Amino acid sequence: MAALSPPCSQPPNDPDLELKVKKALERVSENIHISANEPSLAVYRLQEHVRRALPPTVSRRQHVTSLHSQLQGACYDVEYALSAVRTMNDAEEKFTSLQELLKSAIFHRQQLKYEQTRSHMRR
Repeated sequence: MAALSPPCSQPPNDPDLELKVKKALERVSENIHISANEPSLAVYRLQEHVRRALPPTVSRRQHVTSLHSQLQGACYDVEYALSAVRTMNDAEEKFTSLQELLKSAIFHRQQLKYEQTRSHMRR
């Protein structure tokens, strides 16, 4: 006994898609009918179809390939920027440490300056 598969969910109705599919199926049916009844005419029709359909298809494919490479470049740029931001977040500790060291250096410099002015005043 075969296991029952779950019912397929119905895709949303798209009248435009249904119309395109219906037209495509009508053309296929017509071409099959012509092929069965008139082989030389069918080959001519197929040749004409290929001659008309191929250039736009090639053009679209080239356009899609170009868009794909542009999109891939943009993705690399975003990934690089994201890694730079993450690196900046990781550098926060180092900047805090540097800030503390600078404060300490300024404080020591002020102490030295004070000591120098004090020693000059004694003379």
